[in-house]
Amino acid sequence: MNRRSPDDLRTAEGRAAGGAGGAGGGGNRGERPRLVILNPTCLDVIDAHRDDLDARGVRWAADPAFRSLQPDQVDQVLAGAEALILPSALRSIPLAEHMERHPSLRVLSIAAIGFEWLDLETATRCGIVVTHAPVREGVEVVADMTWGLMLAVARQIPLHDRQFREGRRDRGMGVSVWGKTLGIVGLGRIGRAVARRAAGFEMRVLASEPRPDPQFVREHRIELVGLEALLRRSDLVTLHVSLDARTRGMIGERELAWMKPTAYLINAARTEVVDAEALAAALAGGGIAGAALDVPPPRPEPLLGLPNVVFTPHLGNRAIEGVHAVFRCAVDNALAVLEGRRPELVVNPEVYGLPLRAPGPCGSLRSLKT
Repeated sequence: MNRRSPDDLRTAEGRAAGGAGGAGGGGNRGERPRLVILNPTCLDVIDAHRDDLDARGVRWAADPAFRSLQPDQVDQVLAGAEALILPSALRSIPLAEHMERHPSLRVLSIAAIGFEWLDLETATRCGIVVTHAPVREGVEVVADMTWGLMLAVARQIPLHDRQFREGRRDRGMGVSVWGKTLGIVGLGRIGRAVARRAAGFEMRVLASEPRPDPQFVREHRIELVGLEALLRRSDLVTLHVSLDARTRGMIGERELAWMKPTAYLINAARTEVVDAEALAAALAGGGIAGAALDVPPPRPEPLLGLPNVVFTPHLGNRAIEGVHAVFRCAVDNALAVLEGRRPELVVNPEVYGLPLRAPGPCGSLRSLKT
C-alpha cells in the first residue's frame, strides 16, 4: 500500500470510523472514534464483525491504512481515542510519550497473549488498564501450527514440495516423530496444548518450566527436567516461552551444542529467544538436524540457503477460528473498561490501586456475539 500522509489518513479514518463516516455506528458524524483497531490481524477479519461493533454503542475506527502506520501518523490516529486494539503495525506503540501525550487513552487491549513489547510501567503510572486475550482458540491454533512445523521439518515436506515444483522427482529421507522424545521449553497454555497432542504420537514428553501445573504434569506423564537435560535428551525441542530477560537468547551456541545431531528445534515463540547466528552455524555444521521457525530473525540470510530449515512468517495465530475469538475477547476487554467494569484478563492489576483515567460518556455496551 502506498504511504498516506497524516491528512490522507485523517480522511480515511473518517470513512472507516463508526459513527464518523457511515461504516460503523454510535455517535455523531465527525466525532472522533473512541475504540481504534490497529491490530493488522484483526483488520483482516473486520468485515465479519462490523454489525456486532455497530451494536456496541461506541464509535470505532478500523481503516486499512492502519496496516502501514508510520511514526509521524501515530499522534493523529491516537487523538481522542480511549481504547486501542493492539499490537499495531508499529509493534511498540503506544510509547511512553504517546501515553503521556494522549490523556484520553484509558485501555490498551492486546489481541494476543504476549505483551512484553509494551511499556507496562508507563501505562500503569498513567492509569491505563492493559488487557490481553489468552483465549482457548488462540492457544489451540498455535499448538496446531507447532505440530505442523514439527512434521514439516522432520519429514522434509517443504523441501520436497519445492523440488517437485522445480521438476525434480528424487525422494529424500525424513524421520518419524512417532515414539520419539519431545522436549517442551515452557509449559504454559500453548506448551500444555502441544503436550496434549503428543499423546497421539505416543511420545515421551520432557518439559522445562519454572512454575508447572502439578496436576497437568501428573495426568500427562510429563517429566520435568532442567534445560540442559531437556536439550541433551530430546529428539524434537519446541519453544513456548514469553520474552523477558531470562529467555532472551536462551538458546545460543552452548545450548545448541547440548542437542543431539539428530534433533530438531522448533520456535513458535519469539525470535529473540534463539541466537540466529549460532543456529545457522549449528545447522550448517551438522550440530542439529533441522529447525522450523514461525518467527524468523529480521536478517534471515544466513539461514535462507539451508535446506534443513522451514520458515513461516509468524502464522501461529493465523487461523480464522483463533483470530475471531481473540478479536472478540480484545473488544470485550476494551469495552469493559470503557463501561467502568474490571475485565478478568488484566495484565497490570496494580493499576486498580492507582487513580484510573477518567471515563468519558459511554452508552450501554454489550458483549460481542459468540
